[in-house]
Amino acid sequence: MFKMVSAFLFIVGGFLFLIAKPTQVDACKETDLSRHVPIPPYEVESKREVFGLCEVIISIGGELIPVYAGRNFIIAGEMFSKREQITQKQMQKVREKFIKKRLSLIETLEYVSYKPEKAKGYFYFVSDPDCPYCERAKAKVKELADKYRWEIRLIWYPLPFHKEAKPKAIAHLCENKTYEDYLKNDYGKKQCERGKASVEKNLRVLSSIVRGTPTFIFPDGEVVAGLNLKKLERVLAR
Repeated sequence: MFKMVSAFLFIVGGFLFLIAKPTQVDACKETDLSRHVPIPPYEVESKREVFGLCEVIISIGGELIPVYAGRNFIIAGEMFSKREQITQKQMQKVREKFIKKRLSLIETLEYVSYKPEKAKGYFYFVSDPDCPYCERAKAKVKELADKYRWEIRLIWYPLPFHKEAKPKAIAHLCENKTYEDYLKNDYGKKQCERGKASVEKNLRVLSSIVRGTPTFIFPDGEVVAGLNLKKLERVLAR
């Protein structure tokens, strides 16, 4: 049983909520998570005091996990205050730094380029050939790239539950297909060792970064996850 001082914990609709009074001083001064719970090797990506608790965002195997720690307890979950997502705002900042540190690895991956004239920058479009959300996004992504003059670097990331996606991604690379071919669902059929190795490397490198498709990654570490084309346009229009 965790012990909490001047704090109240309750669950509504599956979400964990915490109301705490700032009774602790220097909450993050000495925080050893392993004192409270068995935990695999981890790295601390962010640490700060929030409402008297120590918010620690750790990475385990590339996955970012937020916890809130006191002297005698750890709470895993989301923190909200006045309808504001305290945890997620910080997680987004940490995720951008986390990805920026790994961009040198992303830049070694094989990609398919679509480059408008006078492109002012580039972004990575992480896609799955059989992802329905990617299918809905791909034409609009090209339209936005043309409008705001950004190069698209398409990286294949076939999800395991799409059984035909991996052979399609491999064939697209093996036959040197283009983004325009992707728009026409023309992937080809050839399987080659280069294509297989490239897709396997994509899966290995991006597994600690990408949670689903589509995902859009920018060189400054900003990420637009999911079918959020309005946010993507805001980033491209800057």
